[in-house]
Order: sequence, then C-alpha cells, then structure tokens
Amino acid sequence: MPRRQQIEIISPHGQVRFYALDPSVGVVNIGQHPDNDIVLDGPDVRPFHGLVDYRRQPFQYAALGEEGGFGEERPFSQWERLQIGGHELVLVEGEQAGLAMNRPGQFSSLPNGQTPPDATPLPSESPMEAHWHARPGQTVRNNLTIQNSGDNPATFHISLTGVPLEWVWLSQEATTLPPGGQASVQLSVTPPLGPDTVPDIYPLTWQMTSPEYPDWVHREALYLKVDAAPAVQISRPEPTHTISPAFRRAGKAGITVANWGNVPAQVYLSGQERRGDCLVQIDPAPNAPGQEDGIEWERPEADGAIYPNNLLLQLPPGGIAHLRLTITPVFGRRFGMGSLHHRYTVSSQSVDGSFAPLSSSGTFESRPAIRMGFIFLLVLVLALGALYLWRDSFVSNITRARTRPLAAQVDSPAPRLAWMAPSADRVPVALLSTGGATHRPGDQTYTEMFQDVARLYGVDWRQLASQAYRESRLNPNAQGSAGEYGLMQILPSTWNEWAPLVKVDNPWDPYSNILVGAAYYSYIHSYFSDLGYSDPQWALAAYNWGPERTLGLLDRGSDWFSLPLTQRMYVADILIGVENAQALTDEAEVRYPQ
Repeated sequence: MPRRQQIEIISPHGQVRFYALDPSVGVVNIGQHPDNDIVLDGPDVRPFHGLVDYRRQPFQYAALGEEGGFGEERPFSQWERLQIGGHELVLVEGEQAGLAMNRPGQFSSLPNGQTPPDATPLPSESPMEAHWHARPGQTVRNNLTIQNSGDNPATFHISLTGVPLEWVWLSQEATTLPPGGQASVQLSVTPPLGPDTVPDIYPLTWQMTSPEYPDWVHREALYLKVDAAPAVQISRPEPTHTISPAFRRAGKAGITVANWGNVPAQVYLSGQERRGDCLVQIDPAPNAPGQEDGIEWERPEADGAIYPNNLLLQLPPGGIAHLRLTITPVFGRRFGMGSLHHRYTVSSQSVDGSFAPLSSSGTFESRPAIRMGFIFLLVLVLALGALYLWRDSFVSNITRARTRPLAAQVDSPAPRLAWMAPSADRVPVALLSTGGATHRPGDQTYTEMFQDVARLYGVDWRQLASQAYRESRLNPNAQGSAGEYGLMQILPSTWNEWAPLVKVDNPWDPYSNILVGAAYYSYIHSYFSDLGYSDPQWALAAYNWGPERTLGLLDRGSDWFSLPLTQRMYVADILIGVENAQALTDEAEVRYPQ
C-alpha cells in the first residue's frame, strides 16, 4: 500500500477534513486568506498565519509574525496536535489503522497484510481507577477517532456496556471508511439526576468490531465515577402574590423543598423581607399531600431564643418537604389610604457546603383594616345630609360670603426610578457567597467554573460565558483602559463593593472574577425585575452602561431603541454568542491554561 502523508484538520465545532501533502511542493501555507493552501476561519487566525515545511524530517512548523518574518521553528511530528485559532491540525503519516481515543498513548491498530488476531478480552482484574468523574445530571464527553488502514473499505461498529443505555449517547454507532479514511465519533455520558443514580465506579466498556475483519475485536474500559451529591430545589411561593385577608394582618403561602440527589441533604432555610418590615415564619405544612417519609426538621435555637423565620430540614434522596409561610407586618395598620407592598425571600443553604445556596421570592400586599377612603365617604354622606337639613341657612350664608380665589392644584411628580447600591444588609442571603474562592472544588476547566457559578446564581452558564468573551475574550489577565479587571472586566469600584460580600480578594483569579461578575449581574437583574423589566437584555445593558444611566432612561419613558447603539450591539453580541459558548470555553482552555 503506498505511503500516505496528510494533515487532518479538526474545526472548533468538530468537523474533520484532510489535506494531502504533495511531495513535489514541500511547503503548506496556513491562514485566513483564500490564497493559502489550508484556509482556516476564526477571529484569532491571521490572513497569513504560518507554514509547515515537510521537505525535511521531522517536519517543521513556523508562525508568521504580525510585523513580518517567521518565528522560531518547532517540530511537527506524527500524531502531534497543532493548535491554530481553535482549530487542531494533526499530522497523519504512513499506514495507520484501527481505533484511537484522544488520550495519549491509547491506539489500537490492525496491521496491513497480517491475519486479524483473536478477540482481546478485558483483564480479569482491572483496577477500579476512575478516568471520568461526573455528578448526577452532568454530561462528560470524549471523542473516538477511527482510521481504516486496510486495503479495502471497512465498516466499523461501536457498542457500549457497563452503564445503563439511557445514560449514553453516540454521534454514530457505525461508520464505513475507505482505505486510509478516518472519522471521529463523539461519546457523551450523562448520569441522570435523581435518587436512583447510585454513586459508584462504573466500568464503561466500549467495543469495536468490523464484519470485514470477523476475528478482530477491540475493547477498552474507561471507568466512570458517579459522585455522591445532593440536588436541592426550592419552588416559588404559591401564591406568588399574597394578600392579607380582611381584618387580618398576616398572609399565608406554601412552598416545597425537594432533594433530587442520591444522598441525604441538610438544608438550612431562612425567611426575610427586603426592608425588614415583615416577619417571614417557616413551618412544616401539617398533613400535606405527597409529604415523604424520612423527613426530619427542627427549629434553630440560640441563647434560649427560638427563631421562627429559620428551619433546619433533613431530606432523604427523593424527599419532598411541603412548608407553610406566614408573612406578618412588624407594624400593623388599622387605618390607611392604601396597601403596602413587600418583597420577601426564602433562602436555602447547605449545612455542610455540599450544594450552592438557592432562593425563592414572592410579594405580600398588606392592606389596612379600615381604608381612609371609607371614612371620607362616610364624612361626605354626613355632610350632604347636614347640607340638606340646613340648606336654607347655608344658602343665605354663602350669598353673604366673599368669594376667594382657588389655589391651583399642582400634581406631585411621579416617583423616579433610582439605583440603590448593594450592601450586606440589603443584598439577599442567596447572593452572598458562603466561602468565596476558598470553597472552589479543585482544578476546574473554564466550562466547569462558569457552570458552578451559574448554578449558584440561577443564570444560564452559556450567557455568562458569552458575556465574559464579549468583555475580555476570556482572558483572565485582561485589564481595560479604566482599570477593569479580568474575565468579566469588573471596574475597581464594583470590585470594592462586591468582593467583600462574596468573600473573595483576588480579581485576577478566574473563579473569583466570575463569582463577583455573576453576583453583580444577578443583583441588577433582580433589581430591574422588581421594577417590571425582567428581560435579561435590560440587566446586560445596565451591566455595561451603568444601572444609574439605564434607570434614568427608563424613568423618562424611553424604550429599548432609545439606548445607544453601542449598548444594544453589546447585548446582541452576548445573546448571539450563547449558542457558541462551549466552543468559546474550549478555546480558552488552550489559549489561557490555568
């Protein structure tokens, strides 16, 4: 079989193509300009990026500098991966065949001109060492690379065992390749979220066969460790808007807390009203339908005092606790012109730090026992009755009275929308960190950091990653012209406000920077949602333009198209980039390794 020399080109989205090396040329030009031999798209690819010289062994790669001239050469050997603007270039040289997985040293080949060997079973005693870690509900992925080095076309079949089939997804279960052909198959494993997902190490075994080589089988075990983790969810209050009944001060609502993890969870619940004008009491709902067995609760106590707004729950896997909320104003009103509106929050935190804080909020309308309008109506009726009884006397007195000019009535201006800066006594407990970067779970990729922080504040991690890319191109060391810090380009004044609240102190640490940026965005989004602007585009615009300017524009009655074009384009770039968030974070892993 003739010797083949080619470069495999893998795009950031996983598409694979090949470029055959012509021995009579000896040089391959790479760049974004269409005159190059290999044309690559991407914001980080220069028009003429570099070249591969394959006239000598080993092959050499040299990058073209921005001001002309070539940089230092580096060897480009067989199966070595060359990263250019998110693309991967792999040198495939000679007769290679079989299945390769993208872990170093894991290649299996079928030599040319030889009889296929017998099936190779797994060792009888394989060490239970996990290659992958996953929490319930988390997806882990890897790519299997298949290459046919035989002389004839061959069909390769891939099957998986060792875990439930509903956990596994293969981009394709069979592929037919010509001689020398190559394909990439994506393998995804997602342990489902729920109490039935047992924490253990699973021997995930993949097997490849080909009908063209009936006696050849390749197997390999990639042990998957499913971690033990609680997964706590808290519902919104029902009803979300509570009104105090007639002649009663307090209002009532219901809420549920569930543990969909595979281990028990200890949940500390706390109820509070934003301004401290109401007491939010939390009690177990007696005889609630669907109440699970095995749920335990107790009321926290300190210095002999019991705090009714706090509750400690012990939830087994799959346990659901139904709770009753009683919202009572601190100062009751017998008389009043109208209702007072309160916003309250129920926060849940982990006693042992095994899950991120959560919160759920609702509104409470406190009505006076007797409205002043009723008193005014009663006085008006009495006055009309008196006027009718003594009408003759009133008419004579009115004719003798001098007329007086009426003062013009001036309407009081409508209240302005104003920004209230964050502080520890105004920010909900759910927006405050329970330990900052000191509780960061080990070495994490950029994707895992964005996912962890997004779960902490209830935002889409892809939007958070797209926003970081728009701010800094995911460069943790970026610094703006106004002194902005890191990935989320946080102003020094914003950092000084929020870093103490979420308990971090290093703006150049990627996890801490994302934590502060997400807390600040979540506070802005909650603030604007309370004013009736719940669409994320307003919070994103305020993050970039400033909350005070944005609220001033809304206060004047302006709409979205009154925003400057720069801010609207900023929001559009982030929302468009959400679909490409995974590729952006993967690229950051290569460009800015931690």
